[in-house]
Amino acid sequence: MLEVSGIAAQEKLDSEKSHAERNRLGQFATPSALASDMLRLIKSELPKNFKIRFLDPAFGTGAFYSALLGTFNENRIESASGIEIDPHYANHAVELWKGSPLILQISDFFDAKVPAKYKPNLIVCNPPYVRHHHLSSERKGKLQRLVATAAMTKLNGLAGLYCYFLLYAHAWLEEGGYACWLIPSEFLDVNYGAEVKDYLLSKVTLLRIHRFNAASVQFDDALVSSSILWFRKSAPPANHTVEFSFGDSLTKPEILRTVPTSRLKKTAKWNRAALSGTKAKEGTKVRLGDLFDIKRGLATGANDFFILSPEEI
Repeated sequence: MLEVSGIAAQEKLDSEKSHAERNRLGQFATPSALASDMLRLIKSELPKNFKIRFLDPAFGTGAFYSALLGTFNENRIESASGIEIDPHYANHAVELWKGSPLILQISDFFDAKVPAKYKPNLIVCNPPYVRHHHLSSERKGKLQRLVATAAMTKLNGLAGLYCYFLLYAHAWLEEGGYACWLIPSEFLDVNYGAEVKDYLLSKVTLLRIHRFNAASVQFDDALVSSSILWFRKSAPPANHTVEFSFGDSLTKPEILRTVPTSRLKKTAKWNRAALSGTKAKEGTKVRLGDLFDIKRGLATGANDFFILSPEEI
């Protein structure tokens, strides 16, 4: 019942803000079904005796914490913490999870103090999707400095806020710990994603990337397709391979294949590297837009030549 009341509260809290305001702040709540799928994936991948110290640095009202409690026995959860910058959601989350072991900070993740010991060993997060032009030059400079210290990486100035979340969390995650991120798929192919991809190949052991079908946007109020990253904070082994999956379902993907990191290092377009030469299961639908970037191109004015009627075709 707590999950049901949490969903209702999330919808109410969202309705109290305009779509434009939530879009500017990158606030797109994680659907509970998707959060549960992600935690089930995590459970299947974690060592059986793994004691969880959980952190969600963009907590919202706690979709991932709710899924954590619904997926793992109490004796597997050593501690749980969250950070939420917006009191509009955080104050409700404090009441919602009152009496649970959760420790919730109402703070900017980038101002919160990194633990000196007992760092989280499981970070699960849907970071704010704020485009770079909504970040002031002062804010962007501060974030770039923090990321450079945390992950020894200088992010491109065109990177969105979710990239800074992903890389800054490196300082928070315990060595050998795991992270699962729900982020826009655009980083796979755009130029500003180069630093993120280098981080995933050199600073951590990238285990899996799942890309959702572009036709099935995961958020009702967002127009971007999403991917899920799953990695361990450890040096990648030699001859490592990464699982790439694709489709509407994280747990039952339409396409699943492994790609050597040596190949990923040589290509800037990871969608192409992951899906080229792949055959989908019989009966599944893969659109051209799932495999390629499709652009309108130049407007020539010669529409009579380039655009044909059904009869002419």
